[in-house]
Amino acid sequence: MLNKLIATLVASVMMISSAFAVDYSGKTVTMWIPFKAGGGSDTWARALAPILSKSLPGNPSVVVKNVTEGKAIGASNKYFAEHGKDKDGIVVFGTSGSVQLPFIFKDKRVRYRYKDMYPVFASGTGGVVYVRSDSGVKDIIKDFNKIKSSKLVYGSQGKTSLDAVPILAFDMLGMDTKVVYGMKGRKGGRAAILRGETTIDYQTTASYLKHVKPLVGKGEMVPLMTWGALKDGKVVRDPNFPNLPSFPEVYEKVTGKKFKGTEAKAWTAMFTAGFATQKYIMLPKSAKSSVKKAWTKAAANIVNDPSAMKVINKKLGKYDQVTGKALKPALKKATSIDSASNKFLQAWKAKK
Repeated sequence: MLNKLIATLVASVMMISSAFAVDYSGKTVTMWIPFKAGGGSDTWARALAPILSKSLPGNPSVVVKNVTEGKAIGASNKYFAEHGKDKDGIVVFGTSGSVQLPFIFKDKRVRYRYKDMYPVFASGTGGVVYVRSDSGVKDIIKDFNKIKSSKLVYGSQGKTSLDAVPILAFDMLGMDTKVVYGMKGRKGGRAAILRGETTIDYQTTASYLKHVKPLVGKGEMVPLMTWGALKDGKVVRDPNFPNLPSFPEVYEKVTGKKFKGTEAKAWTAMFTAGFATQKYIMLPKSAKSSVKKAWTKAAANIVNDPSAMKVINKKLGKYDQVTGKALKPALKKATSIDSASNKFLQAWKAKK
């Protein structure tokens, strides 16, 4: 009698557990990316899609949806207007630096809030600055006088986007740079320099490796420097590009000054917010707890899978992939900035 009762209880528990279990078998999961296809975020998402498919319960198809209506801010607003209350994790959001910085800058167009998001996976990245080979520049430090005397043109997504990082860097180096706004993501900037409409550009690491490095190999583009990588709170050379100087390194070499002070602190704060953990997979905070757990477990499986990490490192570069308890403090750093730096940047942005 007792054994029968226990068996009945076990069966009931199993039925309840299965009712609440997450199973995406036969379903399609969509990654909503608020940028054009071909840019860094798109490259990141498409690299992760098959890995997520393998890691999520039921091995669903994972597809990337590029939404560009209203550019990064408008497309991000649209996601939360349409899917902000979703509970099943079928359509997830891919945020990036050009989504985080407008939030930090309190851009009036922003309707999304990070407190309404639940992070399950994050990736750090870097960026490479490059010019056309017909500029005659081969080394940013040795040829800096040539760069400084040139009238440069840079294609930007917007004043409050991640492009604030390169624009402030160019200002700090004293480079005569005309900023042309209206690019729909970094793919637009890359297309503009290929057409000769701009003369200097940067791409995040994933996009650079996929789209620009082959052009460097053909002798069409010349890499100048990276933004660097964060180590123990300091910006050092990007380990993925050990032969290229970091921006702080270039600054010290060409100006003869130490990389410190208000401008340097503000730039580092933006770099930390925009690159250290730049891209996040987000669920709506309203997602069911079982869904959050399933995605959290899938993310942990990815970073613990050597074959998955080999693909990620090859396509996206060797940067931190953040999961679990480390996500919350990482997101706080990516979506906030100290008051002194914020005050400086607001004044600089208004003047610029």
